[in-house]
This record gives sequence, structure tokens and C-alpha cells, in this order.
Amino acid sequence: MTKRITGLAAALCALAGMSAAAAQEASLDDLAFLEGHWRGGREGLVFEEIWSAAEGGVMTGMARGVSTGEDSALRVLEYIVISEEADGVAYRFKHFGADYSTWEENGPIVMALTELGENDITFSADPPSESVKSIRYWMPDADTLQADIVLVQDGEEGGFSLTFERAEK
Repeated sequence: MTKRITGLAAALCALAGMSAAAAQEASLDDLAFLEGHWRGGREGLVFEEIWSAAEGGVMTGMARGVSTGEDSALRVLEYIVISEEADGVAYRFKHFGADYSTWEENGPIVMALTELGENDITFSADPPSESVKSIRYWMPDADTLQADIVLVQDGEEGGFSLTFERAEK
């Protein structure tokens, strides 16, 4: 598994114009801007992400999507683990339904850190998973977190963005 991620990280970094050395130097400290409780979404969906501080070489996140309106219901749960590995930072996640059944049949979706800036990170999968190609998190200001998700469906790229505000404590 580690060799697969090593090759994946190197290939993705080369494609993104980020050197393999820079990817190896990235750490969970570069992701500290994610920490906390974020709430936002898009039309018809309230989405939350709660990120823990890094500890023991991992950072964990929980996400919940709930539809709004008369048919308000849980639509998706996600559990996310970001880990420091010998070859770089890896992002793994799985989706769950309201009954806690998983959407992914063959383990988690795995992506590698491919772009790194100040309060701006992108994780990419190559080849893309069954549906997710990349996720970018960035902060346009101190209390706003933007998530841009690129999806692949039937060979076509699409996706969506979520804008979160820092939730009250």
C-alpha cells in the first residue's frame, strides 16, 4: 500500500507542477487552518465539517450533509483521515448513508496532496476513484472555508463547491 501511495504521490506532484521533494516536506501543520467546526452548504443542503487538530500523525474530519425543507433528512456522512506518510500527506475518506452503510465497496477513496499554498490545499486521485478526482480546501478570509470538489461521472468532469462559515462555539 505504501509503495502504491509513494508512486501515486510522485506522479500527482509531477502533474501538478509540485516537486516530489515539496510533497515530502508537507506536513499536517500545513493543514491546521482546517481545524474547527464549519457550517454551510449549497441550495437544499446544509453541510458541516468538523476537523480535529493533528495528533499522532493523523488529522480526522467528520462531515454531515442534511437536506433542507419539508423533506429534511440526513443525506450523507463522511469520515476522513489525513495522515503523514513517508512519501507525503494522504487523504482517505468513505461516505456513509443514514443507516451507516458505506457507499464505497472497495475501501476508502485515497488521494495525495498535490498542491500546497497558504491556507490552500488540493488533494487529487490519479486515476480518479469511481467518482472523485480532487478536493481543494482554501480560505478566502479568516472565517470562511471553501471546498471545491471535482467529480467524474461517465467520463465527464463536473463537481460543486461548498462555502462554510466558522460555526459558533
